[in-house]
Amino acid sequence: MTTRAQRRQAARHPESAVERAKPFAFALIAVGVLTVGAILAFGDFLNRPAAAAGTIDVQSSMAGFTPSEIRVTAGETVTLDWWTQDASMHLENGVHTMIAPELGLYEELQAESRRTVTWQVPDKPGTYDVYCDTCCGGVDSPTMHGTIVVEAA
Repeated sequence: MTTRAQRRQAARHPESAVERAKPFAFALIAVGVLTVGAILAFGDFLNRPAAAAGTIDVQSSMAGFTPSEIRVTAGETVTLDWWTQDASMHLENGVHTMIAPELGLYEELQAESRRTVTWQVPDKPGTYDVYCDTCCGGVDSPTMHGTIVVEAA
């Protein structure tokens, strides 16, 4: 039960529509900011181009290679659909590299581009390091590495 003093106080200071809408406006702004953040953070995955049939889709980014492991068969000719959305200002000489010295692989990819790489896989089954040597610390970077697994034919 409300007292007469409480009713008088409420009559003098009614809660305005603006005050009641503030929590809803805050929630709407928070959802908008989180949505924009998610789009910026995961845009590469939402905008990912599709690889042609029979090719291996490989993305280079400042976070490394996606997929981080590429499986191939010894002696095969492999086609990689290699792409990046990284801007040249983030890359040394404006390129990403894909290097696996033990496999004779050395390729360069210009910033914000896509290209097909055809590669003859050596007849040496095993697991090999592949890395980008042009950004984020190069070969010593903990993130700019992947693995190529060469399986026996």
